[in-house]
Amino acid sequence: MDDKSLGTLIVAVSVVFMVGYFVWAFAPFLGPTVTGWISPEMSEWAYKLPVILAAYFMLLIVAWIGYTMATTPPPLTLERPLEIERETVDSTAEKERDEA
Repeated sequence: MDDKSLGTLIVAVSVVFMVGYFVWAFAPFLGPTVTGWISPEMSEWAYKLPVILAAYFMLLIVAWIGYTMATTPPPLTLERPLEIERETVDSTAEKERDEA
């Protein structure tokens, strides 16, 4: 399947889901034909379900971050970081003096 046909399929499926979600959410206001299929109580879930899923998704990300922080070992400490830094700075200063 090439990119254009895949893109067209994604757009078509998205539009079908958008129409379905609209009917699901606004069924009590669309008339008796749709109300027979979808009860007002079931239509309320069109609002509740995305909010619940969004909250769970955010909490899942927070849990994942906490798990990663809890299971990642601490970084190794360098024994002499300042001496290495000083040597680098000193050698750079000497090179600059030699060039001048």
